[in-house]
Amino acid sequence: MRLMYDRGYESKTILELFRVIDCMLQVPAALEAAFRHDLYAFEESKQMPYVTTVEQIGHHKGGTDLLLWLIEKKLGSDAIGSVRQRIEATDNDTIRLWSERILTADRVDAIFH
Repeated sequence: MRLMYDRGYESKTILELFRVIDCMLQVPAALEAAFRHDLYAFEESKQMPYVTTVEQIGHHKGGTDLLLWLIEKKLGSDAIGSVRQRIEATDNDTIRLWSERILTADRVDAIFH
């Protein structure tokens, strides 16, 4: 991995390679443990976390589902219909911000403004 980065490959190229490997390669448990050790060391040295597309989708889906559930519990099921599409279309950082706002919100629009 270090050779790829040192030879000038962009992080986007490296991540794409890891995604291909992720999809195609099943490795024995012992080799996977060694790979993860090297990967974590690489991420730490370059301050560049590796997250697969599937992990990104799962993380976003979990965040949106949780926020919708919190809105339903706090403000009622009627509140969800008007905001579901907006929540599902936004990024993870915004989901996190809106999730903090639900703690003090007394109405739906207070979450978004």
